[in-house]
Amino acid sequence: MVIYKIRYEKMKLHKIILSIVTCCFYICTAFAQEVPEILPDDPVYLAKRHIETARLNAAVDPLEKADLHTEFAKERLAEINSMVAKGKPEFVGDLARDYENAMTGATNEINRAQSQGKNVSEALRAVERSTSKHTEVLTNLLDKVPEDAKPAILRSIAVSRQGRNTALDNLRKVQRDEISGGRSERSDRSQRTSRTRDMNRQGHLQRSRGGRSSGGGDKPAGRGR
Repeated sequence: MVIYKIRYEKMKLHKIILSIVTCCFYICTAFAQEVPEILPDDPVYLAKRHIETARLNAAVDPLEKADLHTEFAKERLAEINSMVAKGKPEFVGDLARDYENAMTGATNEINRAQSQGKNVSEALRAVERSTSKHTEVLTNLLDKVPEDAKPAILRSIAVSRQGRNTALDNLRKVQRDEISGGRSERSDRSQRTSRTRDMNRQGHLQRSRGGRSSGGGDKPAGRGR
């Protein structure tokens, strides 16, 4: 009985240890995913940026371009974080500028999609979610960078906040049906209904005209009799 209890306790201990190790593994993996594989001080970093440009050029749909801009903005932010952690704040200025350009590009592409009558609701939500996290990360970086790098971080914070406010404002307008974005399917249905109604009306008019013309041909014969 005592041996059984000892074995049971050992099994419980092994399960606890395994659970702790598993949790640590997932935490480390999640943290590692936030660190870009290729950083600005890497010899192949320029090739990485060329690939990003190629992906943007290959995208045709403005909403796809907006998603790519948002993805690249997140990547620039992760690069800023990594370079600060490596003690290389001299990269912050250029990366912050690239982050701002990416967020501006996302907003411009969403506006272009909206002008084409596309549903932009999900793209606006993606920008709102992303910029909310971006602002938090950038704010935390302020205390970690030297004084000469802080203006670049502050500028990026302002761009991030502006992007989020713009996305939220446009989402409210979509909900109030002031701009297109959440009602594309409804608009398509109404257009199809309108076209069907017009076709039915034209068909009715043609049948009515045909009936009157045939009736008009019979009346003189009746009066003659």
